[in-house]
Amino acid sequence: MDADDFLDEDVTSNVQRYEKMLRNKTQDYFDAETLESIIEFYINKDKLKAALEVIYYGENLYSYYTSFGVKKAEVFVMMGKFEDAIAEIERLELYEPFNAELSLLKGETYLNMEEVREAEECFEKALMHTDERIDTLFEIAYVYEDCDLYEKAIYYFDIIIKENKDNEQAYYEIANCYDVIGRYDLCIEYYDKLINIDPFSTNAWYNLGVIYTKMEQYEKSVDAFDYCLAIDDDFVAARFNKANALVELDRFEDAIEEYILTIDKEGPDSITYCNLAGCYERLNENVLAREYYKKATRINPNIAEAWFGVGLTYEKEGFMKEAISYFKRAALLEQDNPEYLLVLAEAEYRSGNPAEAKDLYKRLIESDPTMMEAWLDWSFIEFMEEDPELAIGLICEALKIDYDCHQYHYRLVSYLYATGKTKEALEHLDIALMINFEDHFLLFELTPALQNVKEILTAIELNRP
Repeated sequence: MDADDFLDEDVTSNVQRYEKMLRNKTQDYFDAETLESIIEFYINKDKLKAALEVIYYGENLYSYYTSFGVKKAEVFVMMGKFEDAIAEIERLELYEPFNAELSLLKGETYLNMEEVREAEECFEKALMHTDERIDTLFEIAYVYEDCDLYEKAIYYFDIIIKENKDNEQAYYEIANCYDVIGRYDLCIEYYDKLINIDPFSTNAWYNLGVIYTKMEQYEKSVDAFDYCLAIDDDFVAARFNKANALVELDRFEDAIEEYILTIDKEGPDSITYCNLAGCYERLNENVLAREYYKKATRINPNIAEAWFGVGLTYEKEGFMKEAISYFKRAALLEQDNPEYLLVLAEAEYRSGNPAEAKDLYKRLIESDPTMMEAWLDWSFIEFMEEDPELAIGLICEALKIDYDCHQYHYRLVSYLYATGKTKEALEHLDIALMINFEDHFLLFELTPALQNVKEILTAIELNRP
């Protein structure tokens, strides 16, 4: 148990003591700092009314303690009571007219009231009277971010970079703002400008690489990360992200080299081991892939991706019993991950366990009735078990949810033909061809014999674009 755990226990104990006092209508002793921690507890739980009651209680006990007034104003802002917040802040300003924290809070309140000019005046006042200029600039920028005023947030993050070019967080925040507003072009322009001013800015090169990655321009992102690493070979985040970009370019051997260097410089990490294993898996090096997936699980037993990866390597080698065991472990860790359950269901069916597979497909559909793969795979099992009527029924249920899904219609054609329902089959074929003609090959993948059926071929030709 670390120090934070002890602090959490202490706060919980104080909250329980406070609530017991209220229930019993008795009196107990709480110092001002303890009451502050109780207020924060309620705020974090979004129990704003309870937080306000503690504030009033604290003010009655410690009228000189201005922090309660600040908390009151903060809670008023959270409750949308902006006029009350302004009134409380102005009351506090009578005693502390040059308090930067009050000016910040007042600016935030005005911004929430859409009174931008008043907010800007408050922020300027906060900057005039703060001893922590960079922290205050961050606070102002975050307020603008929270109000979806990203251009203004960028303005303040830019000031931070100009005053402290090594501030990594500011570079990240600017990239995030441009990402949110979808202006990657302006973001690239911004970092290019910084690089022209300082070609050795690792932060600029790194974030430029990140932006190119988000734009899926992986060659350019690799180049940017390479420049960053040429300046600072120990910039581990650049090396890791370069490896990720190389994976997207299918350059798995190069990516492996970068992941190994990342581990050498930063030490073992479950995510890096997982990514490294994925590269070996793509190269069909299943033994090596399994080795690194297992290393990931030893570092972090709760990393579902690694357990799933081990299962995939066993599945590729035909060891289905072992594969199923690992798939189950992954699905247990991430119960809301449909991919794991889909693969597990398929593995169960291939291993001769159709009942288990059906249960899994049913579970998936109950969780998400729009999951096309589950409907198709479940119906396929019923069809292969010589119960085409049940297979037809399942697809008809799926069509009630998504009638425009051409995959359902193509599948239904196969099932209907198998039961001699030619007219209905052709009706669904026409619908499927109208929705998506190009995918008519799906029909022949499941039932190759339909390629020799004259009515099928005629319908395809009649619907050809």
